[in-house]
Amino acid sequence: MIIIDPGHSGRSIRRTEPTTGLTDFDYPNAPEMHEVYEVSTCVADGLRDLGYRVIMTKKDADDTVGLAERARIANKAKADLAISVHNDHGQNPAFQAVYSQRGIRHGDRYRPMWRGSGSNRTVFDHPAVARASARYARVIARERGAVLAAEVDVAEENFSGRAGLEPGNLALVQLLAEVPWVYNEAGALTGGSTTRRMTRAAQTAYAEGLLQGVVSAVPGPDAGTEPASPRELRSCIDRQHKL
Repeated sequence: MIIIDPGHSGRSIRRTEPTTGLTDFDYPNAPEMHEVYEVSTCVADGLRDLGYRVIMTKKDADDTVGLAERARIANKAKADLAISVHNDHGQNPAFQAVYSQRGIRHGDRYRPMWRGSGSNRTVFDHPAVARASARYARVIARERGAVLAAEVDVAEENFSGRAGLEPGNLALVQLLAEVPWVYNEAGALTGGSTTRRMTRAAQTAYAEGLLQGVVSAVPGPDAGTEPASPRELRSCIDRQHKL
């Protein structure tokens, strides 16, 4: 079972997650949320064609789904792997990153992965899940990089000092998950504009890298069957634009 989580929500939401006391905050972010929904849909279609069971956390780009609910969907499904799909219109396309629930090694150790402050500070405490997430993140980064002929880093987030967000180094959806979760980002600054849409070629490459990454990380029932080609993925992206 694969969960695909297209980023952002149709309207702003701010709730208290009852187990941790952390703020569950999400918000609209166009054009990102439409672009990554299109990419996610094409990755989901490609995986289903290979026999995978796939659930998307949203049924439409403009759906509003809290981060805790996204994690709950994956936990209930006992997902083998969940991926979040985001892009960043403040970064040029050279920025490509993958984030795991284990973070990155600092010297000879890994730091705790956490969110929140004071009594609400919550540390991710599923070591086996974190190791699987790190393993899958390396595979997805490798496959995304192969498509782009460029380096895709396995990195560690830093949410401290960001308005409205809990401090920490792990996406809230990953923190609340009990399954391996890999969070993806891609630079989407296009033509020097932060509001101009990501090119369809860039969307296609993102979809191809994610599809190849998931197939390599978690081999499916039709192992050995070739995933959708770049041409087929581009056709899928084009169809999404027409809907």
